[in-house]
Amino acid sequence: MKNKRGQRFHVHINNELKEIFVGHHTLFSVIGFTVGGILVGETVKEWAHVHIGLPATLLAGLLLILLTGITLHKFSDRKLEKELDDEIE
Repeated sequence: MKNKRGQRFHVHINNELKEIFVGHHTLFSVIGFTVGGILVGETVKEWAHVHIGLPATLLAGLLLILLTGITLHKFSDRKLEKELDDEIE
């Protein structure tokens, strides 16, 4: 009797496609962080809205955005100006 081992397939996946499923920044981690962030954010928003009111919640969110932007230098044009100077030279 002949031994049936089945057909073996070797699929070559390029690096870009492989990074979607294997590694630190996979499709699943991006979806997990996005959905998790939305759920936590909505929960905090609803809790703050009930306990401190809408105007205070909006003010807290605005302050959080401003402090984060200032801390991470997102409102600075120095990086943009340096890139433009590098292109001109």
